[in-house]
Amino acid sequence: MKTYSMPLTQAHLLSPREAHTPTERTNTRRHLLLSRPPRVIKVAILDDHPVVALGVGAYLDSRPGFQVVHRETSARSLLEKLSHAPCEVALVDFYLPQEPWDGVNYLRRLRRYHPSMALITFSAGNRQETQYAAFRGGANGYFAKECGMVLLPEMIRGVVNGNEGFLMVQDGKILPQQPTHPHSTLTASEMEILRHISLGLSVTQISARLMRSKKTISTHKRRAMQKLHLSDDLSLALYLREKFAQ
Repeated sequence: MKTYSMPLTQAHLLSPREAHTPTERTNTRRHLLLSRPPRVIKVAILDDHPVVALGVGAYLDSRPGFQVVHRETSARSLLEKLSHAPCEVALVDFYLPQEPWDGVNYLRRLRRYHPSMALITFSAGNRQETQYAAFRGGANGYFAKECGMVLLPEMIRGVVNGNEGFLMVQDGKILPQQPTHPHSTLTASEMEILRHISLGLSVTQISARLMRSKKTISTHKRRAMQKLHLSDDLSLALYLREKFAQ
């Protein structure tokens, strides 16, 4: 019985890895990269409303690549927890009226104790003022609560990856942009009225001090609040505390 042997070609002499074409090798590398699990980003959340802290935490935990380590309602508690279990990014509510620290003061405190941690401020308050205050306090981004949660993972990845600039949501997109000064549109008279209000003076007292009518003082106050998108005296008080406390 005759046996036939096929001539050995160069392909037969190559190892299986060497026999792959450049295209096949590229596809294999791409498949390996895509099959790798995403990098897990450790997140801390602080909001004085437990439902918000739990809800945001549950949403991020459901997204690939995120692990929520802390869900806190106390500013002091978050600082203590971070000292034992650091995170790469903290999502912090700007207004914590019942806490010993909030706003710019708390952001700077977090930055001092955790200089490498990225900070994102989120709030339902006046957007322009809070954006600027957060930027001034050393945050890496601002995320308005009314934006919903869909864009939040993208912003977190952006600040953790060290994107240049302060990140904000503009026209449904995450963009680096420096916030504008919130009181740049105020007149000198409006600024003067706000400064006196920040000292605890009433409209009547300001009227007497500046020798202007109460109606004029009230008009300047109302116009200033409209320009700053402040809806009530509580919002105005929070704004004045941040602006004139520094």
